Amino acid sequence: PLSRCLSLPPARPDPPDRMATGARLGDEFRGPAAVTVAYFVVYYAFMILQLRSRSDASARASERGQEYDRLSCRDEGARMGERTFLNALEQMGPFLVSLWLCAVCVSPDLATVMGGIGVVARLLFPILWSLGEGGSWNIKVELSTQPYYFAVFGMLGPVATWALVGVNIMDWQTGYVALASVGYFVLGWALSFGTGVVLHTVTRGAYHDDGSGAE
Repeated sequence: PLSRCLSLPPARPDPPDRMATGARLGDEFRGPAAVTVAYFVVYYAFMILQLRSRSDASARASERGQEYDRLSCRDEGARMGERTFLNALEQMGPFLVSLWLCAVCVSPDLATVMGGIGVVARLLFPILWSLGEGGSWNIKVELSTQPYYFAVFGMLGPVATWALVGVNIMDWQTGYVALASVGYFVLGWALSFGTGVVLHTVTRGAYHDDGSGAE
């Protein structure tokens, strides 16, 4: 009938709101997500520290009747600000990749604990640096850097164990997990140091100064 030909097709249901129903991680990933946000808060705080340290160094240079040049400046405050920010930038990739690999492949809880250690250790970097004579670098800075590396290797190690042999260390008792974390820290540094020495040995000959180079 004509009425059927002129009738409209039934209305299709509205497509779901992708913004509201898009894929979401479970609550177990809230910890790693919070650690990620915390790292970036610290990172941008270090950027502010860098800028203010430069301003202080410039003021000190002006008081001495000198022109401030951040590329050649030996001001310890400026050095602290530069290294604090740039070190956080350099370590951002390894930290975040380790954090989320550990969270997805091994355990969000382990990633949260180790990631939290890493963020707190990173936050202590400029404070410990400033405790040196004249605000210069000192051995106390290692109280920031080594716990940070412990956190990174403590996340990468379990990921490597799971990837290579299919074992999740979070199935072990807590004490064994703690011991394994220390072992991953030692093994990670041993492998990194050994590989670095080999690479240095292989490449150093290309840069031997035989006296024939330009002045």
